[in-house]
Amino acid sequence: MVDLDLLRRSPLAGATFGTDGPRLVMAEDAFRTLVDVRGRSADVRKVAGGGAWVWRLGPDWWLVDGPAESTRGLHSELANRLRDGLGTGCSAVEVSSHRATLVLEGADARNVLGHGCSIDLQGVSTGDCVQGKLALAQVAIACTGAAAYRVYVRASFARYLAAWLTDAAAEYE
Repeated sequence: MVDLDLLRRSPLAGATFGTDGPRLVMAEDAFRTLVDVRGRSADVRKVAGGGAWVWRLGPDWWLVDGPAESTRGLHSELANRLRDGLGTGCSAVEVSSHRATLVLEGADARNVLGHGCSIDLQGVSTGDCVQGKLALAQVAIACTGAAAYRVYVRASFARYLAAWLTDAAAEYE
């Protein structure tokens, strides 16, 4: 039997991406469980449970970011839990392979993102998420702390954005 974990590849597999400096840390957070939730419900955070970030992307639209799951299947445990817990009128679709998750942390993280993003990230509070373009790639940028961001980009744009971020970060190393 083939171990499916050995066949998994991140969109950034083999790419040169990341830095670990005193004022900027950039890395990929590969193989997160991502679930797109649509529909009227105030219980998305409650049903998602601990260990998951829940980002509001628009009216009746959330992106739930949970840890990688140990079991593989057509649907993740998180997607099933959301689907069952939110009931009728809501959909929960596994989108883990659709997006790559990049993490930027440190005093210079906002500056690096600001080079290619027209959204004023200074106005984005911890726990908020905004959508827009970063270096011409459609992204969702979530603020997880005072100087910490998670960038969700389509998998097909991940290498492009990683190269762009690496170039933009060069002046901060």
